[in-house]
Amino acid sequence: MRRCVCRRTTALVIASAAIAPFTALAAQPAPHLFGNLDALQGIPAPPPMLIRPREFAAYGALITAATLTTLYLYRGRAFIVYWIGSWLLVAASLALLARGYGDVRLGSVMLGLAQLLAIWSAGLMLLGAAAFPDEPLRWTVPLKVAAATAVWFLAAPLVLPLVVVLATGPAAAAVLLGWAAARYLRLGVRTRYVGVAVIGLGMLLLGGSHAAAAAVSLNVLWDAQAFNQLLGFNIIVNLFVALGMHVLVFEDMTDALRRAHRDLAQAHQEVKRLVITDALTGCHNRRFFEQIERREIQRHRRYGAPLSVVFVDVNHFKRLNDTLGHDVGDEVLKAIGALLRRHVRESDYVIRWGGDEFVLLLTCGLGEAERKADELKRAFERERRGAGLPDGIGLSIGAAPVPADAASLAAPIRQADTRMYDDKLRDSARTRALE
Repeated sequence: MRRCVCRRTTALVIASAAIAPFTALAAQPAPHLFGNLDALQGIPAPPPMLIRPREFAAYGALITAATLTTLYLYRGRAFIVYWIGSWLLVAASLALLARGYGDVRLGSVMLGLAQLLAIWSAGLMLLGAAAFPDEPLRWTVPLKVAAATAVWFLAAPLVLPLVVVLATGPAAAAVLLGWAAARYLRLGVRTRYVGVAVIGLGMLLLGGSHAAAAAVSLNVLWDAQAFNQLLGFNIIVNLFVALGMHVLVFEDMTDALRRAHRDLAQAHQEVKRLVITDALTGCHNRRFFEQIERREIQRHRRYGAPLSVVFVDVNHFKRLNDTLGHDVGDEVLKAIGALLRRHVRESDYVIRWGGDEFVLLLTCGLGEAERKADELKRAFERERRGAGLPDGIGLSIGAAPVPADAASLAAPIRQADTRMYDDKLRDSARTRALE
């Protein structure tokens, strides 16, 4: 990192040294250095260029619409479409206002059209707030309202004094911009996005500017020069609004990427859980056992922690499947899996070994493991009727300790399996004796 900074600093110094002479000559020209150019009688200055503020602002609106269109290609959201339309209408409105018209009637209609486009632009800004962040495009109601306003602003200049149109347009735009400002500011409070807050404040200032323009049209506040002052103010505010829009799009994209990353991480965890979990009983599966076997043996050796294996089998499960069906058998396995998980510690493991067999890996000695086996059998008999399980089934359980020098758990599992069969034979003999 330090080497990279040094390289960049060196490059900056070299570039500054190369540009410095030309900068000095531009700031303090030395004619004697170019004496052979006297025959040219000097170099004329560039001719001045007339800049019309409304045309300049119209081009700026077009550039903003173009950049937002580029962002829409990456972030296809409806609110960006509304913004693009709004800036295009602003550009068209300013272009109409920048021209002069020789015919009074034509000029009145063009001014009315410019006011109409400004109102439509404000309406699209309002729709953009309503569509954020992912609402679809809705044109039915806006088109009806647009048609109604078009009738007014295109017909009114022909029958009413022009001052009425010039005052009505900014007043209506001020109302829509104030409404949009309230929407954006409320979104800013809810989302904490900087771009939303910038747009909301800009809309609020533009609404006040249009209200002032309506007052100027009625000669209430200032003279005609106030229009130019308001135009300059609007240009500056629109620059901040455009900046806020671009910031908001990037904030929305960043937030979407953050959510996608979080969802992906959750999906990864879910897939990982499904890979090591038995789908029917919710217990761990053999794959999980293979992953933890070496780790548990190493922990058993290193810390001398006691470790025991408990083998659990369901009595008469095959007869249950044959007589009542596999659906009932699945419900029995689910209930037994839930019972085993409830009665062991979170630090211990319940593994579905296969079919109707379960293996418990308990951090305890053999005596405690055998007591846990008796507890599980009593709990199953106690909870069987409450769970709606059929009669004639029970649990056979065997326990075995894991030796301190064990290299794997295969031998303790076989020993626990053998003791489980001994327990099954004792239960069968006891049942026959009762009969």
